[in-house]
Amino acid sequence: MKQKVSKLSLIKVLQLILLLGFGSSVFAQGKIGFVDMETLINSSPQINQARASITSEFELEYSKIEQQESDLEILENRITKDGAIMSFTELSKLQERARILERQISRAKEDLKDAINIRNNIVLAKVEEELNQVVKQYAVENGYDAILINAILYVNDNMDITQEILQVLKEKSNSNGN
Repeated sequence: MKQKVSKLSLIKVLQLILLLGFGSSVFAQGKIGFVDMETLINSSPQINQARASITSEFELEYSKIEQQESDLEILENRITKDGAIMSFTELSKLQERARILERQISRAKEDLKDAINIRNNIVLAKVEEELNQVVKQYAVENGYDAILINAILYVNDNMDITQEILQVLKEKSNSNGN
């Protein structure tokens, strides 16, 4: 029985040595790249175009809120300036209008913030999908065996292909007429 255990142990040790010996040569032959997705997301023309689109999409709502804030400021200035000479009823009505307007502004800001967040998430998901496709296509066209992303402690600068991918994204954006 002892001989079977020692033969079995010896076989496992030899397999481990072979695996380590051949495994490292397999990894040495592979072409691995690194992409900083955060840089791509923050710098790609696609994201910049999406941000501009979202900004213009919600510009009208933002303008309405600014107008309401201006109206509130005028109302509060009137209460402060003329409140001492107004009748109690008139002053109370103005103060109530100011409170209502303040609540409306607060709700409108919250609604706008929610709408922008939802829209941002939708757009970001589409852009991330496009970025992933571009990275995969670049990897295939350039013979990469693996592309690593952000969860890397250290990467040699020679492996970082972020700028190359960013250039492909810019070219793609320009060819789409954007």
